[in-house]
Amino acid sequence: MMNLRPLCWVILFAVVAACSGKVALRHRPRRDAVHHYVLTMRYSRDDGRIVASVARTDQVWTIYYTQLGRFTDRRGAGSQVSLQIDSVQLQGSGADPDLSPMNGATISVFLDGRGQLQRTEPDTFPDLTHDMVLRLRAIAAAVAPWFPEEPVEPGDAWTVTTPAPLEVLEMSGQDSSKLQLHATLNALQKSANDRIADVGIDGQLPTIETRVTTSLGVLPARSSGTLIGRYRFSLPRGVMIFEELSVRLTLVTDAPMVGRDTVLSRLVTQTTIRLQ
Repeated sequence: MMNLRPLCWVILFAVVAACSGKVALRHRPRRDAVHHYVLTMRYSRDDGRIVASVARTDQVWTIYYTQLGRFTDRRGAGSQVSLQIDSVQLQGSGADPDLSPMNGATISVFLDGRGQLQRTEPDTFPDLTHDMVLRLRAIAAAVAPWFPEEPVEPGDAWTVTTPAPLEVLEMSGQDSSKLQLHATLNALQKSANDRIADVGIDGQLPTIETRVTTSLGVLPARSSGTLIGRYRFSLPRGVMIFEELSVRLTLVTDAPMVGRDTVLSRLVTQTTIRLQ
């Protein structure tokens, strides 16, 4: 005889959620769906005189890319999308790198049923510089809505563990790092054809110990900062509509030759991602 107990619990869970007005947020991208995005990152960095000869660097990155739905499990176990870079533009002070290798670069993103990032493929990109790879992986991480397991209603909050943002990886020199963010469902916006989850996020960036090359030699340093943002996700379409993120990061040293908590660098970025 078939064991109906698990099914009964699922039904009971759904009934309780419906009666309480809470909604189970889930990630169900449509297979073969094609979406076009534009990412804009405004980047400002102030460096101390012992770190760089140019005190301030201002840049604006503009990246156009396409998201393609590859696979969605019918039981809601997970999904796969691929991202392809269409074009990249960089304006502002500092270096003028050749960004043409990024054009056409593709990365596959695998997520579970709640939109939690599981992994990306491939692991390496032989034709791209380290900086380009970091930006490609940051775009991949932005696909994930990081929904909670429990049903929620506006005002409810949850904690998510995500890859550290690009800015942390750049300044610390690490290839990977994790951080915990506080997420809040601001609103569920309904229309005739759509239902949009509006989610706010904020958190402290992890303090990372590193070493920085200066005119006085290599000094021990640590980075810390804050992150605040918001995103809007279409639940029936399974697609991110809009995302904005602000990161503030400070790098300090306690080296005896310069004094305690001496600021080496300050970094501020404003990033937006829009569905076209």
